[in-house]
Parts: sequence; structure tokens; C-alpha cells
Amino acid sequence: MKDATLCYLERNGQYLMLLRNKKSNDPNEGKWIGVGGKPEQGETPEECAKREILEETGLRAAALHPCGDVFFYSDVWEDEIMHLYLVDDFSGELNAECDEGELCWIDKERIFDLNLWDGDRIFLQYMMNGRRFDRMELTYTGERLCSCTVDGTAVELLDVCHEDGSPAGYIASRDYVHWKGLWHATVHIWVVEKDKEGSPSLLLQLRSADRRLYPSCWDISSAGHIPAGEDALHGAVREVGEELGLRIRPEDLAYIGTMKMTYDDDYDEGYHDREYCRLYLLRREVDVSSMNLQEAEVEQVMTMRYDDIVKAVGDGSLHHCLKMEELEFLRQFI
Repeated sequence: MKDATLCYLERNGQYLMLLRNKKSNDPNEGKWIGVGGKPEQGETPEECAKREILEETGLRAAALHPCGDVFFYSDVWEDEIMHLYLVDDFSGELNAECDEGELCWIDKERIFDLNLWDGDRIFLQYMMNGRRFDRMELTYTGERLCSCTVDGTAVELLDVCHEDGSPAGYIASRDYVHWKGLWHATVHIWVVEKDKEGSPSLLLQLRSADRRLYPSCWDISSAGHIPAGEDALHGAVREVGEELGLRIRPEDLAYIGTMKMTYDDDYDEGYHDREYCRLYLLRREVDVSSMNLQEAEVEQVMTMRYDDIVKAVGDGSLHHCLKMEELEFLRQFI
């Protein structure tokens, strides 16, 4: 595994970015990255970083702020340990030319519009938010990011999409998606049963008190994000199994439509949700007393007549995070 350094110089709300477009057979060709390179014989990572900054930019770094070590694993390129640094104290004049590519100061809020590696979006978010890590592991198949862990904890990866649900062509962490307010795919599954008179009831779940969002609120029977690479139907089957402990097959679910949903800072400052949500019905009688619930997510479940749910949501007598728009949409299918 080879060693490398990567440095981001910061000034006045901008990072110095390098568009790699001048070297042949460059794995980073066409990508925007920081500056850095491989250590020479006997160099420490810090010495290497300062030398590479001077050679590539003409600037002298006075101090380096370590942000963490990034381990890259690839089926195409040699595995690499990259020492990541932020530099905000430097002197000199910026080179007009760089042998590696084109140097440009970019406003931080515009950086994520550039052609970046998907994994870079994750560690740049950490860097911009002042969050340090010891070890980040990024695994790629070709140019596709397959997995990410930070200090041993897996990072949930999502396929970013456009507002119409079509693929945007890149993967991002769940935190990044909500930080930037990007469209992504989710599923909502409603468990429906009818009494002898034909009146429908819905299964509701009580979100755990430890949930960051909407703790101790009554919610949809089962719902969740669709991880990168997974289709909506199989994501729905998985969510029902994980949250409710129900073993179902794809054919047990009836797709009823798609809704676009947005949430902005209603409950968590800086959280922006843009969901392209596919809705499914699961018609099944369930014994709520014997269900194997996902303890970390679901505190309890109950069934409630549909009309009573609509009334309770309307008059505020139910502590919930349901949307009346979605409940009204359900009416025609249940």
C-alpha cells in the first residue's frame, strides 16, 4: 500500500482546487482534488505535504492541520493511504502554471458542483464542518464508491437523483445528501387490514425515543432510505423485515404511486430533505403483540382505523410525524 498526501489550502471562504488534466494515464484525470503527492525517501507525511504544496503551487505552508488518514481500496489501482491536511497559513505567490493541472480558488459552497470523487465529498464535508477522524476507508469498483467506514462505523451511501427520480450519476453519504438537500429515493410501506365491515385500519409504528429525528412520534408502518445500488421494491421488503420483523416477498407488496416530499429545518437546523418516495401497500393482518420489532428504531406498534388516524392528525390529538397529504393519497387505494 502506497503513501500519499492531500492538502486543501483555505483563504477567505475558498479552497485551492486542482483540475487534473495535464498528465497521461492519470487516475484522477478530469477530477478536481487538492494538491499533494507521494513522499520521497525518508520524508515524513508533513515534510512531503509542505514540499508538494511548494512545488505545485509556489506557496509555502507555515502549518498543517491534520484531518485524518484516508485508506483507498480499488479493484483497478494500487491501494493507498492518504494523509489529509487543511492549510490556512501560507505565504508566497500562486504559480501561474502547474505541471499537474489547473489551479483555481473555488468558493467552498461551489466545490460540490465540481467533478469530484464520491469519497472526496465525504471527507470534504468532514473538513468543512471541522470534524476530524482517525481512519476513513473508501472502497471503489472502478470509479464507483462501494463502501465507506469512518473510525470503524459504516457510512450509509445513497444514489443521488434528480427531482424527477432519474439518476444524477453519483453516490453520496446520507449525511451529505441531507446537508446539501439533494434528491434521493425512499420507500414508505403501509400495512393495511380491514375489519368485517370493510373499514380499513393502518399499522403505525412509534419511533424510538433515541431517534435523532422525530423521537417518540407515531409514523408510517415502515419506511427508509434506499441504499446505493438497491432497487425500491427490494428496499421495501428489507425495511419491513428489519423494522417490523415480517418476512415478506416482493410480490406481497402493491406499488401505488410516487410522491415528492420536502422537509426543511422543521426539526433539525441544517437538515434538508428531498425525497422521491415510492409508496407500497402490504395487505396483511398482524398480531402486534408478537412482532419482532427493531429495538433501535421502533418502540412499539399499533393498528388504528384509517378514519380515526385522519381525524387525530387533523385535530392534533396524536403525537405524530405523518403528512396529511400522504394519508389522503392512500384513501383511494385502501
